[in-house]
Amino acid sequence: MLTVGSGISVCGEISACDTLVVEGRVEANMTAGRSLDIARTGAYAGNADVENAVIAGEFEGELVVRGRLRIAATGRVKGSVRYSKLEIETGGELNGDVSVVAAVAAA
Repeated sequence: MLTVGSGISVCGEISACDTLVVEGRVEANMTAGRSLDIARTGAYAGNADVENAVIAGEFEGELVVRGRLRIAATGRVKGSVRYSKLEIETGGELNGDVSVVAAVAAA
């Protein structure tokens, strides 16, 4: 698990991270992740390919979620978004190129 705390900024490549929790700011490309959790105070810019994501803060870029994408009431997602299952709370925003991808069967 990698947590980027409030007031912290991180830039770069993130690979094979089981769980990324963003409370600060991340500008990165993330591959082979299991879970992305962007807190209300968090912001993520870049690309992310994960199994599941919960967005309560801001995401901008290309997002691929092979499982469930949940956008909280305070969440803002902008860019190219691919997901298998989608849940948006009242007040959450999703803007951009959006499409469904086939769910990946468990191995």
